[in-house]
Amino acid sequence: MGRKRIVKDKIRLVGDTPARSFFINPADTIQWRYEMIRQTTLSRKPIEEISKEFGYSRDMYFYYKGKFEAGGILGLADLKPGPRKPRKRTEEIENRIIQIRFKRPELNMYEIHQMLKNEGYDISPRSVGRTLTSHGLGLKKMKGKAQKFIS
Repeated sequence: MGRKRIVKDKIRLVGDTPARSFFINPADTIQWRYEMIRQTTLSRKPIEEISKEFGYSRDMYFYYKGKFEAGGILGLADLKPGPRKPRKRTEEIENRIIQIRFKRPELNMYEIHQMLKNEGYDISPRSVGRTLTSHGLGLKKMKGKAQKFIS
């Protein structure tokens, strides 16, 4: 492929002739990564050289190429960091917490945690509390009185 020239915020990719050129925006990471993959496919330059021009390492080129082959153009988008689902609060544990709450509504999250721990589940008391709250099964807090189960 051709040379790159910076024109304001965009980069102009020039092909064989000046008429065969177009602009890409470096801020558009999806297009930027796609152009890197496209240039390595169409050009005879080494992958290391092209990936360096685009500001990526050779390893990152192969990472994005794999994502592109697996998910198409949308596979090049950045995903939000962090877990995709709860790691400890699985559906099985949530169902067990709800069962315990309905069988023994007087128990607080610490007591439920202890029961689950005795059954071999690894979950924190706070996660038990979050599960109860998310299902609307928390305990109503009352000053100086016993807690009441609300549903």
